[in-house]
Amino acid sequence: MMIALTVLSFLTLLPLHFAKPAPRKSFTEMFKCKLNFISMDQAQKAVQLGCSQMQVALPTSLFPASFIESELFDLTNIVLFTWPVFPFDNVLREDHGRNRVVFDSSCRLVGLIHIKPTGPERCLHLMEVEDLNIAHDFEVYNTRWTSLQLYGYKYDNEFYSKNSVEEFVNSNFKSFRGIKKKKEILDLYPSESTNLDSRYLACTILPEPGVIKLTRMKKIRRVVISSNKRIIGICRKKEIIWKPLAELRYLDDLYRANVVLKRKPEVGFAKLQSMNYNGIHLSVFMLRSHLIMACNALTKKKMGIDLDLRYPLRTNIEAIPDRPMLTWPLRIPENSFHDERDIRLVIDERCNLMGVTSQNPKSSFP
Repeated sequence: MMIALTVLSFLTLLPLHFAKPAPRKSFTEMFKCKLNFISMDQAQKAVQLGCSQMQVALPTSLFPASFIESELFDLTNIVLFTWPVFPFDNVLREDHGRNRVVFDSSCRLVGLIHIKPTGPERCLHLMEVEDLNIAHDFEVYNTRWTSLQLYGYKYDNEFYSKNSVEEFVNSNFKSFRGIKKKKEILDLYPSESTNLDSRYLACTILPEPGVIKLTRMKKIRRVVISSNKRIIGICRKKEIIWKPLAELRYLDDLYRANVVLKRKPEVGFAKLQSMNYNGIHLSVFMLRSHLIMACNALTKKKMGIDLDLRYPLRTNIEAIPDRPMLTWPLRIPENSFHDERDIRLVIDERCNLMGVTSQNPKSSFP
């Protein structure tokens, strides 16, 4: 059966764009996926690896994969892509874990997701700051740090959510005692949030990740509050010096507003239509996202920028006499129930979509 040929206009690709990293070492932009904290640097490295694998990985590879649940990030009419991400080195590995970076066809990081049995869940986007005195005057995405909603407190693998600390204070308020060396502790926090003339209390807790328990053991962790139960912070003892645990504040809304939602929409390919291929629905948005990637790679090959790319790959398919054809892998969603994963778009050297094919002889391109 012949597949109708569609001539499509070439799209000028969006430039590669990454979110700017935090300007100070004491600030770390990160994501929390269940119990894992993944830095923005690791996320961006995973995006770079996943984006490069779009042009190299075999069509039968599980990753990169299409991601059709873009509504998780308040985006519509678009198909995104995913690649596994880890808290440390992001390299090719058989163990994919359950955390994924999500990026668009211009290799822009959209966010992170955690794969649950019930489906994907968006990871929290956070900013960690260690030096709280510096943080008071810090701005992130043109918003003052102090205006961001507090999420919790962190030190290495220790994390205490704001809600759990509040519950602890309310349940154990009678166990709090006045601070003897008040200035030593209050100097750890911005002067705008403390006052030496006021009364402050502290309570010793066990240093356990995610758990707040009273203890009479050696005082190496303290919850510090005001006399009216306002939480000042948690501090830890390093040798003979007290230091504050880092604060974590939400960045989800800011990042979406300043980066994700300001991205230019994927346009072009006006005559593109959805199609069904071997029982698999290929939406306009899925086809468009893949074509943008394919056209970008094709342009690189023509300009001699990256000659190591496997795709687009020349093929012996002859849709139009004397016009060379190329194929580009169509990445199936990770949770797809279809056995057919070796699906490829067929394009000409002008980046016009000519059809769809696969290695299955029963469903090959005519």
